[in-house]
Amino acid sequence: MQKPRKIIFVLGLFALFAAGSSLFISAPLARAQLSAVPDPVQYLIAPEAPEPGQQVTIVAQGVGGFLGGANITWTQNGKVALSGIGETNFSFITGSLGSKTSVGVRIVSPSQGTITHDFIFLPSLVNLIWEADTTAPPLYRGKSLYSAGSNVKVVSFPAVIVNGARIATNSLSMQWSLNDVPMPNQSGLGRNIFSFAGDQLQPQETVAVDMYYGANKVGHGEITISAVQPLVLLYYKDPLRGVLYDSALPSAISLSAKELTIQAAPYFFANSSLKSGALVYSWTLNGEDACGPDSAKGILTLRQTGVGQGAAAVGVTLQNNDSDKFVQAASAALQLIFGQLSSGSLFGL
Repeated sequence: MQKPRKIIFVLGLFALFAAGSSLFISAPLARAQLSAVPDPVQYLIAPEAPEPGQQVTIVAQGVGGFLGGANITWTQNGKVALSGIGETNFSFITGSLGSKTSVGVRIVSPSQGTITHDFIFLPSLVNLIWEADTTAPPLYRGKSLYSAGSNVKVVSFPAVIVNGARIATNSLSMQWSLNDVPMPNQSGLGRNIFSFAGDQLQPQETVAVDMYYGANKVGHGEITISAVQPLVLLYYKDPLRGVLYDSALPSAISLSAKELTIQAAPYFFANSSLKSGALVYSWTLNGEDACGPDSAKGILTLRQTGVGQGAAAVGVTLQNNDSDKFVQAASAALQLIFGQLSSGSLFGL
């Protein structure tokens, strides 16, 4: 009477183990793990989420060397595209945006039997647009460029088409990375905006995003943002019209009036530093420190006294004193020619 009880108990344990395993793995995977037989072929695809008109390469890799003697046939959209012994590499060009390309592979091996696999590719586009939060004067028509340490915002504009329908941005999961480091805090469903502060010690920043529709990777975008050296340019400030930003002053000018007001304008310094007052102007006149009521704001007024002719060198340096943006610095110089006789002079007010 004791033996039947033991048999029932052992069977009960096996049933409990099998039920518990099914909570974590699918049935096919469970059979593979129980049999401890690895998949004899793995496939490397580059790129995984291609763009329209891009070359895609699929490489079959086998456990051991059996693929070298196997007869491998590749099909594209149902037609044989490549066939032969040991043909483990296959390349093709994707079609237009959202057009489907079906690729199949059939491997016939004396040792492993027949192995087949199918792939479907739907080319997509991911455009990345970046915007640097850096300074530029009013009416500047160009793009505010990135300087090392400044804040940057990157926005993705995906074009993903599945079954003829364009997938909405808020239905795509964005997985962002900065310089190959994942950024999970800014990743997730519909999060197509990525913001970061650059490293002042790096000459460039690389931002990438992988896009998923459900569990499928459907797009990839990557952009490299190079850091530029900030600039400071000098402009004439008219008493009535204000600063004439339409044309910067050349390297040398003739002073025809008794007074001249110069405005120094910063290009591509961090806006956050400008707002906090961390941008510091330093003026010189003929190598000596010069200052005036508004010199800390980048404005210097010069007047000619006496008579005579001569020249004076005006210089300005702009330094970002934020510790994480200290590399942001620029300078400019202006040569002034004035007067008729030797007794004239210039000084800053």
